[in-house]
Formats: sequence, structure tokens, C-alpha cells
Amino acid sequence: MTAASAPARERPVVSLAQGRARGTWSDAGAGIALFAGLPYARPPVGELRWRPPQAPQAWAGERDASAFGPWCPQATGEGVYAEALVAGQGFAPEETAARIAALKAAPIPPMDEDCLYLNVRTPMDTSAPAPVMVWIHGGAHQSGSGAGDWYQSDGLVREGVVLVTINYRLNLFGYFSHPALSAESPWGRSGNYGLMDILAALEWLRDNIAAFGGDPGNVTLFGESAGGQSVSEVMASPLGRGLFHRAILQSGVYSYMHHEVADAPGTDWLARAGLAPADADAASLRAIPTADLVKALMTVMPPAGGFMPGVDGHVLPVTVGQAIVRGETAAVPIIAGYNADEGTLLHAFIQGPSTDLPGISLNPAGRLDAIRAHYGAAAEALIRLYGLDTSSEAVKGDIDMLGDDLFGVHARHLARRQTEQGRVAFLYFFNRTPPGPGPHAGAYHAAEIPFVFDSLSDAFARAPGDAELTRVMVRFWTNFARTGDPNGPGLPDWPAWHEGDPWMVLGPQLGVETGVRAEKLGLLEAVLAARIGD
Repeated sequence: MTAASAPARERPVVSLAQGRARGTWSDAGAGIALFAGLPYARPPVGELRWRPPQAPQAWAGERDASAFGPWCPQATGEGVYAEALVAGQGFAPEETAARIAALKAAPIPPMDEDCLYLNVRTPMDTSAPAPVMVWIHGGAHQSGSGAGDWYQSDGLVREGVVLVTINYRLNLFGYFSHPALSAESPWGRSGNYGLMDILAALEWLRDNIAAFGGDPGNVTLFGESAGGQSVSEVMASPLGRGLFHRAILQSGVYSYMHHEVADAPGTDWLARAGLAPADADAASLRAIPTADLVKALMTVMPPAGGFMPGVDGHVLPVTVGQAIVRGETAAVPIIAGYNADEGTLLHAFIQGPSTDLPGISLNPAGRLDAIRAHYGAAAEALIRLYGLDTSSEAVKGDIDMLGDDLFGVHARHLARRQTEQGRVAFLYFFNRTPPGPGPHAGAYHAAEIPFVFDSLSDAFARAPGDAELTRVMVRFWTNFARTGDPNGPGLPDWPAWHEGDPWMVLGPQLGVETGVRAEKLGLLEAVLAARIGD
């Protein structure tokens, strides 16, 4: 029988609490199945907009699980950052222009408030329950989707894990607070719906992942940027206990968060957008058309700090930083780390050396005074180490400091406190840079993702060592998901973090480096510790 005449392989089926679902074969040769667009909660629309997620409804017959669910509504998708990423690859100018033009011409993915879906990739025929890895996408809590192209790869699954990617409510749909909504809440606060969505997805997986061959007792939560911050929030939430067993935080620990959920900013924003008066009731808020809210996101300045997670006394009783210091985060082993040049693509959005000092790069006359006021006793040393007082290098100094201040110091501080509390932590430092002939963005924010997922496509400039770096990172991540330890045969030895300050360097030269940016991170950590009361 020829290949052309061979009968088509029957699509895989699973039986879930809600009903039967039929997926597709992602890779017929490897027996990997993809079940896409599975609802883990009821659609948060109409009366369920700005409410905690509700248990999903059962369906009759067999659900077609061959297509991803809609992206949650957002202003830009991933377009703005994606263009910056393409420009930072080091391609020749004409190739960069062509690639950005093609990116702009690509269709916008479907978006809908009915967006609480997850996707499961599984080896399917597992001899024993497989470790489960649950990915939380980034996007500053404002954009992105679990259906993003970077995450659509079988690389992790080929190592014997079940991979889950999820959508969760974003921006004002996920983190809006208002007096009328708070009045309805049993704990008197509104907001944090996106974080509650992540917890609901974990609860759904606890009850259903065994149908896909996954082990509900061995779940690793991992994410990048806002996804990594979300991992730290779930670690700090008492509602997340027992729902996961390991955590990987890529360029994202929310230890600096210090604000509480407040109603006034949302009320003011709706009024400025002309969408609702200050005394609007909940029914009128839920009647605002989705398109009007998305348009306002694109045209009206958001509240200070944006629509973000916050302390509400229930989902997050205290800040993540306070939970870390008090030992009140989930007692699970962690991997945490960041990239060498995080600030190169982010500085255009922040224009300062810290998210606490936005815009000061544009104010040469006052920027050093602002830095001194914010960093106090550490300021002069930081100014010297980053070259912040050299006019020709001032912006470069801001860029370099931004990545350390936003990501590096939080990863090391979490590792330190975890270790002191008798928990295991592993730190990494990713420094692979694009090999293209033109100017590039270095080891930019999110550069590690395609190596973790084995999804390095032709969209990226390739380097000779990329295949080996991918192999090592996929093995490190899946070994950790399996045992809580990334080490294994054929890999460089990665020691758990201790006061000697070992970091695994992930780049052209794989291996352990002691004290990555130790003097800089030490100064920033002292400032952070004082800020969160450590």
C-alpha cells in the first residue's frame, strides 16, 4: 500500500469531566497529540464579565478540539514588540524591512471575551503518568495568548512531558476594579480576574490532565515576563496551594509589586474614556460593548501603573515580595533567571533605568537627581558602575541597568530567600546573541523562549551553536519538571544556588559562572530588600 493510499490515522479522543473531545495528531511519527481550544471555565461574557471564573459547562456529543480558541481582547496583540524583536535580530536593513512589512501584513488573530481556553500537547501513549508543564504567556498582563507561534512546538513533549498553554483575561478585562464590582465581591475587592483564571485552569488540569496521560501530582508552572510574574503570584497566593509542584520563572518575579487593588483609577479611566459615569452600576458596566473597551485601550491613557494584578486580601493577601520574605510562598523548587540584555527592547517603552523612573532618559538635566532620590545610598555606586553620568553613554547605562533592576535582582533575591528557607533554587543567565551582520538587540527580553520550546524558526537569525543550546535547555527544563532537579546525563553540571552565587550560563559557552553581575545586583538587592521590608 502506498503512502498516498494508506488510511488516515483516526484522530485522538479523550473523555473529560465535561464530555469527549477529539484532537489532532501534531506529529504522527512521534505519536504526539494536540487538543486545542478546551474551555476550562464558562465564557466570561455578559453577566460573567468582571466576575471570578465559573466552572465550565458540559457539552453534548464530541467536541472538536482541533483549533485554538480566540485570543483575549487586547489593544495591539504582540505586534509592537514583535516588530522590535525583528528589528533586533541583526538582519541586513533590507531584510529587516521586508520581514517587518510581512509581519504587519499578517492577519490579526481572532479576539473575543469568550477566551478562557487551554491547549494540551501530549505523548498520548505514556507507560506511566507524565510530568505536566503549564505555560503562562507574557505580554505585560496586557497582551499575548497561549496560542502564540513560539509555543507551538513538540520539542518539550518529545522529552516525555505533557505541555499545556493557556489564555487568561488581560488588561482591563483581567484587572479592572470599580466600586460597583467591589460591592458584589465576597471579599470586598474587584480585579485580579486574570490571576483567578490561571488558578481555575490549574484546578481544571488537576481534575482532567490524567485523561491526557499527565500526572496531576507533578505539575510545573512556568512562564516568561508577565507570565513569570504570574507564576510568582500563584506561588504567593494561598489559593494556589497543591495545584502545582515546581516553578520556573523566566525574566519575571513580581517581588517589587507594592500596590493594593483600588477602585478609583478604574472609575476615573472609564469617565475619561466617556464610557461610564463615576456612579455607574455593575449592569451598565457589563453592557459596554467589547469593541468600545478595546478602542479605549488604544486611545485613552491607562491609569498610573496600568491594569495590573494587586493585593486584594484574598487572591493576593500580601505583596509577592512580602510573601517571599515571610516564607509564605509555595514550598516548591524553582528555576529562575534572566537575559543579559533585557533592556534593549524594553527601554523604548519605559525610557528609564527602572519602571519606577519612567521617562527620565528623556530628561538629561534631571535624570541623575531622580536616580539619586530613588536609590539613596546606593545611587552613586550605581551611577559609576552603569556609567549613568557619562553623557555619551547615559542611555546605554539606563538600558543596561533596566534589565538588572527589572529582572535580575528579583531572580537572585528569590533564590536567596528560598535557599535560606530550606527550599531549592537554580539560577540561570542567558547570553546568546543574534549572529546577523547588522546591529542587534543582544540577548534581548524573551530571547530564550524559542530555545526552551525548540521553536527557533526561520524568523530568527541562526548561530552555529543554537542546536546544542536548544538541546541543553529543553533537557534542563524537562528534567526539572520530572524531578525538581535540572541535572542529568549529557548536560553540564548545574548546582543549586547557595551563597557562593552560582549561575548556569546558557549561551555559546555553557557552564557555571560565579557571581553574575554581583556588585551591581548586590546594590540593587539592598534597595529591593529595604523596599519590601526584608
